[in-house]
Amino acid sequence: MLADCAVDIAVNRAYAHQVAWEMDEGTVDRKTLHAKAAIAKLAASEAAGRVIDRCVQRFGGRGYDRSYLVERLYRELRVDRIWEGTSEIQRLIIAGELVKRGTGVWQMPTAS
Repeated sequence: MLADCAVDIAVNRAYAHQVAWEMDEGTVDRKTLHAKAAIAKLAASEAAGRVIDRCVQRFGGRGYDRSYLVERLYRELRVDRIWEGTSEIQRLIIAGELVKRGTGVWQMPTAS
């Protein structure tokens, strides 16, 4: 479980840095960057949910005990995924761009 958590965190951190780098470069159009940012946000929030779920599982019954930080983190992350449909909004943004532009949204920059 620890390895799975590390992979979730590392992959999402790397993609967020990639999108930030593309924004700084200024070579990708704004709509595509908006979709890539939505992908990064959705993937990271879903991964955070998986990571905290594994943490609660590792704590066993104590994972639900309010005296442990993991309980509060689980509660807050779960609410963030539901509250105002944030993940669903990101999915709509991503789907809209895929319909308009196809899989070009996922294109990574190439070295010159």
